[in-house]
Amino acid sequence: MAQAHLNDTTANAIRDRYKTLFANSFAPNVRYEQMPGADERIAYATEFAAYRLGQIDDKLGRLVEILERGASPAVPGTR
Repeated sequence: MAQAHLNDTTANAIRDRYKTLFANSFAPNVRYEQMPGADERIAYATEFAAYRLGQIDDKLGRLVEILERGASPAVPGTR
């Protein structure tokens, strides 16, 4: 019984750590009680990398828009 409780506590700690890490925006189907196989871990890592690259792309796109608005020629009489 104590071993089952320890495993549940450990599983909950791991689950909470993953939720914090992925900030609920990216949540792979991780089995907390059993370590996924190497192919599954590689798939999760690839999916996470793609997710993060998408976030970087969005932020860079917004930065480019801001820079382009700042670089537009000024119209006389306006600031």
